[in-house]
Amino acid sequence: GMKVVDTVYTYGYSEDEVRHLAKRLKYNVKKLKLYIVCLPILGDGLMEIYDYKQFQQSFYKQIKKDIVVLGFARDKAGAQEIVLSLTQDLYDSDCNFDIKKFFGI
Repeated sequence: GMKVVDTVYTYGYSEDEVRHLAKRLKYNVKKLKLYIVCLPILGDGLMEIYDYKQFQQSFYKQIKKDIVVLGFARDKAGAQEIVLSLTQDLYDSDCNFDIKKFFGI
């Protein structure tokens, strides 16, 4: 499944759209056209970007742990903007790049 953090970063969506999409992600709705910024699925790195459609592949369906969504955007360029913004926010915080501490997870 997917877990969307409470302070999810977004790019190109209104507040109402964000609430609606966050719910749809939680329930793994199949037909969404967006890009996800998440914690690394296999544990290495700080964060990753995926086209949501990738999660329909059997490999991702076999993953037992929740995919932790940090942000989402309409396109890959928007997702890259989220990564830049989030990286700057991590740098400016006192979390020492501990992304789980930053999001309180």
